[in-house]
Amino acid sequence: MGETRTFRTPMARVLTVAIAVVAAVALGFFVSHSGAGELWRSGPTVLFVVVVTWALFWRPHVQVADSGITVANIFRTVHVPWPALRSVDSKWSLTVVASDVKVSAWAVPASSGMAARTRRPGRDGAEPGPLQGTGNADAAALAIAERREALAEAGHLGRRTVGTLPSTTTWNTREIAVLAGSLGLAVVSHLLG
Repeated sequence: MGETRTFRTPMARVLTVAIAVVAAVALGFFVSHSGAGELWRSGPTVLFVVVVTWALFWRPHVQVADSGITVANIFRTVHVPWPALRSVDSKWSLTVVASDVKVSAWAVPASSGMAARTRRPGRDGAEPGPLQGTGNADAAALAIAERREALAEAGHLGRRTVGTLPSTTTWNTREIAVLAGSLGLAVVSHLLG
C-alpha cells in the first residue's frame, strides 16, 4: 500500500560521521607522535567513542510501514502493529502508546522553538523522497496519522481480527555486543598498554 518511511534526528548521521572523522584524525596524530604502540594504547578507546556515537545517534530510528510502527532505540526495538496502536504523542519526543506497551523514541525528539520559527512553509520535516524522513516528533506523528487513515480508508483496519496482535519487543543484541566488545577492548588496552 504505502512506502516505508524512516525518521531520525536530522543531525544524527552528520554528528556520527563528524565524530568518526575527528577520532580517526586524533588517532593518526597520536600514532605519528608516539609510534605504532600508541595504536594499541589509544585505538580501542577511540573505537569505543565511535561505537557509542553510532549506537546513540546513527542506529536509532522510527519506521512507519503498512505493518505498523517500529521504534528502534539504543537497546531495544519495539514493533507496534496498527490494530494495537492506541495513541501517539509528540510533546517531548515521539511516544507511541499501544494496548500493551508505551515507548518513547530516542531518535525523534520534539521540535525546538527555534526550529519551529525557522521552518520554511510547506515543509513537514521530511527529506525529499518517499522513504526517508528527518525531522521531529510532529513530522513522525503526522506520518503515522496519515498512514493509519489511509489503511483505515482502504478497509484494512476496520475488520475484526481473530485474536490479538501484540506489540513485540526485542533486545538489540548486535548493538549491545558491539558496545560491550569495544568497551572490553578499551579496558584491556588501558590495563595492558
